[in-house]
Amino acid sequence: MPLTEAQLLGWLGLYLWPFVRIAAALMAAPLFGSRALPMRLRLVFALLLTVVMAPLLPATPPLAFFTSESLMMLLRELLLGLVLGLALQIVFEAVALGGELLSTSMGLSFAQMNDPLRGTSSTVLASFLQALAVLSFLALGGHLALVEWLRGSFAIQPITSTPISTSMLLPLVQEGTNLFAGALRVALPGVCALLLVNLAFGVMNRAAPALNMMSVGFPISLTAGLVILALSLGSIQMVFAEMLTALGMRLPTLLGAAP
Repeated sequence: MPLTEAQLLGWLGLYLWPFVRIAAALMAAPLFGSRALPMRLRLVFALLLTVVMAPLLPATPPLAFFTSESLMMLLRELLLGLVLGLALQIVFEAVALGGELLSTSMGLSFAQMNDPLRGTSSTVLASFLQALAVLSFLALGGHLALVEWLRGSFAIQPITSTPISTSMLLPLVQEGTNLFAGALRVALPGVCALLLVNLAFGVMNRAAPALNMMSVGFPISLTAGLVILALSLGSIQMVFAEMLTALGMRLPTLLGAAP
């Protein structure tokens, strides 16, 4: 059975364009895009998702390669994948930023360690909360939700050569507000409790000026902060789950769906 060039290009386009979006999303998403995960493993995972998902997607319009339209489609799929991955990354960064705020209040901001998930140095408490977020993400089936979001993105934004409007970038920029709001929700209970502890130290310092508050207050503040953190782990996980749910509801808006 002879194969024509149009058939070969059609088969290639059936898998190439979904692969670009899926690979871009996994590259920007937390856990899957971590430097601790080998590049080959990420590539194989993206290929497996593409092979499974591509036959279930709407038909891709025939398009010649190495043209301006194909380049526009490539950039479009790359941008859509990055938007999805970065939006999920913001949720994890909110938890890490909350850990940074708690570390500053507890006096642990000087304790830095290498964070393999983020590829940077962060405080011990931020790394702990980041690991807690990853485990909660897997326990809640977040990896399956990410695959479902990827599949749903093709229904929201089908594969076409139509350029994306710049107005689609505004909802992604507005996700930055959710980064700081989520970090405050994570850190606010502990920060408020530690503020009361520091106020008590201020009263003690006024009552007994000869008492060295630096030597006495630091271990007490650190111990109180660890106790408060242990008591608030459940609420932190609840806040993280609520942020993931809210992200799933905002996904059509992030991908530029018509209101």
